[in-house]
Amino acid sequence: MDVKCQGCFNITTVFSHSQSVVVCGNCQTVLCQPTGGRARLTEGCSFRRKGD
Repeated sequence: MDVKCQGCFNITTVFSHSQSVVVCGNCQTVLCQPTGGRARLTEGCSFRRKGD
């Protein structure tokens, strides 16, 4: 899925079941954190699903 950073509005591709913390490439803001299954998005981040 594509996740838009809440600080600089940069779009980053994130896997839904990522096993590591994903940060924005521009401003180093944390976009999502891993849980036992799916990654949890940081509050305030918007996302969209990738099309097939």
